[in-house]
Amino acid sequence: MSLDIEHIIVHSLFLNEQGQTALAKRDDELATGPAVNQLMSELHHVYNTKAGKVFGYFSEEDTGFRDLVRRMEDQSLGFAAFSHQAAERLLGELNRLDMQEEGVLLFVHYQWLGARYLLIALLDNKDSVTVTEKLDVSRASYLDLGRMQLAARLDLTELQTRPESKRYFSFIKGRAGRKVSDFFLNFLSCVEGMDPKVQSQGLMKAVDDYCDARQLSKEEREESKATISKYCREQLKEGEELELRELSAELGSDDDLDFYQFVSEEYALEERFPVDRSSLKGLTKYVGSGGGLTISFDQKLLGERIEYDPATDTLTIRGTPPNLKAQLQGSRE
Repeated sequence: MSLDIEHIIVHSLFLNEQGQTALAKRDDELATGPAVNQLMSELHHVYNTKAGKVFGYFSEEDTGFRDLVRRMEDQSLGFAAFSHQAAERLLGELNRLDMQEEGVLLFVHYQWLGARYLLIALLDNKDSVTVTEKLDVSRASYLDLGRMQLAARLDLTELQTRPESKRYFSFIKGRAGRKVSDFFLNFLSCVEGMDPKVQSQGLMKAVDDYCDARQLSKEEREESKATISKYCREQLKEGEELELRELSAELGSDDDLDFYQFVSEEYALEERFPVDRSSLKGLTKYVGSGGGLTISFDQKLLGERIEYDPATDTLTIRGTPPNLKAQLQGSRE
């Protein structure tokens, strides 16, 4: 798939002698070439497949970053100058909150599949060792893209064509937890909008209700859920979003009711959204934990190898898994 870099530049956040976060700015944009193209290709893939992204939109109260984007878009502000002012804005937010952050601050304006994006990421620069062509051991530094924790992407095309959207921003909530909301979202003048986890959980509920509405047998229900699970996992693998119309087509329909029609009438689901991986388990498994006990099993086993008695609140399991059985027998010796 074609990915075209229009502008790219990097800056550096580091801790000064006083222990405060400081900024070193690069003057000019990076020239594109094999190394830059490979970096961006890997970064784009990592970002697309990163779990736990949340969506958002520009705040009405703070227009600082939105104004910078508008000036970049109308070309009254060059990309390098835009990145300088944006980096200074991020630095100000970090120092205001007395927070320490280090890393390579990357700004990229690129096109992919006909849409235009602005990606901003704070990347860890790691030290390592390598063996040179002369077989000497030498120190080396590398960008640890796989552990990218602070990043946001603005869909410039959606912002232009659907300014009322609540999801033209996406961002990663990583190791920092609420730290992202504390400074990264403030820096971006962004507020949280659509949450893929909530959407995915709503989808799971809609699937159960749809199966009930069609009065599917146990076997038909399991088949439908397996189809949905397969589709969702394929979308996750490709870094693509779930499309309700596509999912409905995968399920098929009877003459009276298809899945897209069903969810459109009764459920507040977006037309498309990223699948939350953890929520997928609810399609085919029963999962629960508490009090030191964790249980997970395929839904199809209920009523066969596993029985639940609500009167006594007990599970009866017939045919203990061999590895668990060995542990249990070993504990009695």
